[in-house]
Amino acid sequence: MQPMANQKGFTLLEMLIVIIIIGILSSFAIPHYMNMQEEARIANTKGKMAAIRGGLELAHAKILVSGINTGTTGDNPDWPTLEELQYNELRLPTRPEALLHLQLVRSNLFSDELDKALPPCSLPDMTPGMSQNPSGVTYRSLADISKSVRNATEASCWAYYPGDELDAYGRVTGAVFFVNDDRTQTNNVDSADQVPSQW
Repeated sequence: MQPMANQKGFTLLEMLIVIIIIGILSSFAIPHYMNMQEEARIANTKGKMAAIRGGLELAHAKILVSGINTGTTGDNPDWPTLEELQYNELRLPTRPEALLHLQLVRSNLFSDELDKALPPCSLPDMTPGMSQNPSGVTYRSLADISKSVRNATEASCWAYYPGDELDAYGRVTGAVFFVNDDRTQTNNVDSADQVPSQW
């Protein structure tokens, strides 16, 4: 048997040095990890926005193809209305039969409850109002969306202009869908340094 004096191990000083090195590395790694989490949540919300926009454009195309009484004066509006977006389906009784109950966004969140059907918005720096109603959609007018800095409320996470007004040339303007977070100072800034109103 070897005597105990010949067995080697770490000294207390060596252990302290290792712990200090691990602490220094952690101080760099943890903030980077937190930034990755923020980027992931922002990317997730931007992906949901893209899906909803795609659904709106598809519904718009199907409405136009129907050719039935569309336009600002018709009872079959060109774009989905605010109510239809809030319920995630074309539900106006004046819609053609083939369009009724068309779901705008394919989602398991289909619901008969107002503002429960769209994917919820989840951003790192959400206001209390947004956190309480992450799937909610509020209306914006053409004047509202035309401002260089839009004024948001805390009524919901999503904001929607349904494209039901005419522009300066007398044409129906396209629908606009965006995150209802127009604060100039926010942590919700993506990797391109853009705030939600620019997404």
